[in-house]
Amino acid sequence: MSLFYHNLLRPLFFKLDPEQAHDIACNVLGFAERFRITKLLTRSFFRTESTPIELMGLTFPNYLGQAAGLDKNGFFPGMSSSLGFGHIEVGTVTPKGQPGNPRPRMFRYPKLNALVNRMGFNNAGSQALAEQISKVYPKGERFSPLGINIGKSKDTPLDQALVDYLAAFSDVAPQADYIAINISSPNTPDLRDLHQEKHLKPLLANIRSHNLEWAANNDCRPIPCVLKISPDEDYKSLEKIVSLALDNSFDGIIATNTSIYRNEASQGIRFEKGGLSGMPIERKSTEAIRFVAKLTNHKLPIIGVGGIFDRDSALRKLDAGASLLQIYTAFVYDGPNFPSKLANSLAYRKRQWS
Repeated sequence: MSLFYHNLLRPLFFKLDPEQAHDIACNVLGFAERFRITKLLTRSFFRTESTPIELMGLTFPNYLGQAAGLDKNGFFPGMSSSLGFGHIEVGTVTPKGQPGNPRPRMFRYPKLNALVNRMGFNNAGSQALAEQISKVYPKGERFSPLGINIGKSKDTPLDQALVDYLAAFSDVAPQADYIAINISSPNTPDLRDLHQEKHLKPLLANIRSHNLEWAANNDCRPIPCVLKISPDEDYKSLEKIVSLALDNSFDGIIATNTSIYRNEASQGIRFEKGGLSGMPIERKSTEAIRFVAKLTNHKLPIIGVGGIFDRDSALRKLDAGASLLQIYTAFVYDGPNFPSKLANSLAYRKRQWS
C-alpha cells in the first residue's frame, strides 16, 4: 500500500491544487464511512498492535491520533479509526458555518515535507458537526476516542469570543469524548490574542463553569477539555498559559498548532502566508512540549503534534513529555498506510507518563 500510494496516488494528487486533492480524499473516505463492511475490512488490513493508554478518563488504543483540520466536518472518523488512528480530532468548528478565507489557501512544499495553510476555520458549523457525528460515529460504537476542536468565528469580536466557545461547546458536548479549545490558529484575525492573560483567564474560567453546569444538567462527568497552544509563544507566555489552564482544571495541552515563523525553515524557499506545518516545525513544537512537561512535573497530559514523520520524530516528542501524538502533514505526504505503520512502531513502548 505504501509503494502504491507513493508511486501512483501521490503523484496524481500532487498534480492537483492541494485543497482540491484534500477534498477528493475526504469525499472518498466519507463515502467509505457509510459502509460498516468497508471499515471492518480496512481495520483488518491496517492492523495495529494495542498499546492502551489511560488518560483523561479515556482509553486510547495507541499513541497516535489524527490532528484537527483533516476532517473538519466529521465526515469519516470511523474510517480514520480503521486506518489505525488511536484517537481522532475533528474540526475546528465554529457555532455558525463559515466559508473560511479566499482560495488558494493551502500550499505544499515537498522538499521540506511541509504545508502552509490559511484556511480560516472553514466549516459547516458546530450543530451540523454534532448531527453528522451522531450518525456516523456515535458514542458506544467507537474503537478510538473522538475529540472535537472548537474556535471563534472570523467575524466575532474578541470581546465576544466566549459566546462562540460556549455555544459551540454546548452543541458538540453530547458527541465529544474530549473538547479542544483552539486559541492558536494564525488564520483567524486576533485569535492568538486570546493567549494574553486578560483574555485567557476569563475565557478558561467561564468554559470550566459551563462544563460543570453542562455535566450537572446531564447527570454525567464534565467533558475533558484540552487547550491547543501556539508554537510561537515565548516561555514566559507559555508559563502563564499553562498556569491558567491548571487553575481552571483543564485536562491537557495540545502542543502545538502551526507556526507563522519561517527563519529556520526557509532554505531559500519563499513561503506563502499562513500556518506552517510539517518537518520545519518539529524542533519548535518539541521544545514547547519539553517546557510544558517540566513546568508541570509531567503531571499534565500533553498531546504532541508538529513535524512527526517517522518513529524517531515521534519518540522525540514522547521523550520530551508528550502523552499522546497527532499527525496531519505526514498523512498527506505518506498516505493511508502511515498511521498504522507508525502506531505499530511505537507499540513496544509502555506508557511512562504519570
